Amino acid sequence: MAFELDLKSYLAGLATPLLLAAGYKLCKALAAAQRCIVDDRPHSQGLKVVITGSTRGLGLHLARQFLSLGDDVVITSRSAAAVAEAARKLRDEFPGCQVVGLAADASKPGDVERLASKAVEELGQIDIWVQSAALSAPVKTPVSSSSPAELTAVVDTNLGGALLGARAAISRMATQPAGGKFFLVDGSGSWGNPTPGNAAYGATKRALVQLKDSLAAEVQGSGVAVHLFSPGMVATDMLMRYADNPRSARMINILAEDPAVVAGWLVPRLRGVQGNGSYSIRYLTMPGVLWRFATASKRRNRFVPEGNAVGTSSAGYQRLPQGG
Repeated sequence: MAFELDLKSYLAGLATPLLLAAGYKLCKALAAAQRCIVDDRPHSQGLKVVITGSTRGLGLHLARQFLSLGDDVVITSRSAAAVAEAARKLRDEFPGCQVVGLAADASKPGDVERLASKAVEELGQIDIWVQSAALSAPVKTPVSSSSPAELTAVVDTNLGGALLGARAAISRMATQPAGGKFFLVDGSGSWGNPTPGNAAYGATKRALVQLKDSLAAEVQGSGVAVHLFSPGMVATDMLMRYADNPRSARMINILAEDPAVVAGWLVPRLRGVQGNGSYSIRYLTMPGVLWRFATASKRRNRFVPEGNAVGTSSAGYQRLPQGG
């Protein structure tokens, strides 16, 4: 009997912290859900939005989604030709909205300041700034074999660019009556996982988690908010370069999503998120991952053709045509 009582006490003592931890996580999840409000209504004057790295991929689709809700957008990338072409297409698609295009390098202080000043000059204010510009290793390579120029370019754009963008955006938002929202974008490495062959990218994305916390503490009470959001695995050219074997191709087809779909889900939540310092806007959650694996048979060859044997030449892995 004594042993039975001791066992029950032991199990109760073991279960108590687990239940408390589960309750704490549930409360955090509920609080995050309350902050993550969906705002898909047109605003009377439209929100004024700056998106770096927005002439292709997810950045371009974020711009398109903001415009579809009646917002005005500044798009930018390092290529003047790409900016001009993307701006022209967006103006044709959304004639009732203002589209400002400006070539700027996210890693250069002068360019970032010029971008912020242009946004205020053309749009009057900056309500939302999305720091989407990012670089990744062109080919997966260990740090020991990578060129110093490639490593520093990734760090300068992903982390240095985030700091410069935050400085330019927050300093202007702090003077606005309604403040503003500054968004960082996570990526592989943000949750502490190793990114072999792409260490600089993973390290910079991990650093953004800490940067979000620091910036959120700095702006507390100013009317400005800083958030970090997770788009999940997005089927962009940056991702497709790593579809170099059947296993990678399979994982991309299972887990990745078209950037238009991701942007359509993200933008109403970026517009509606409340509070400061959240990391609650996540397109691909663990239940979503499990569901995708459970329905993996329906996802074959969605974005890249899947080879039949490991070691198939990377030349055979090209993105399949997508609708739209």
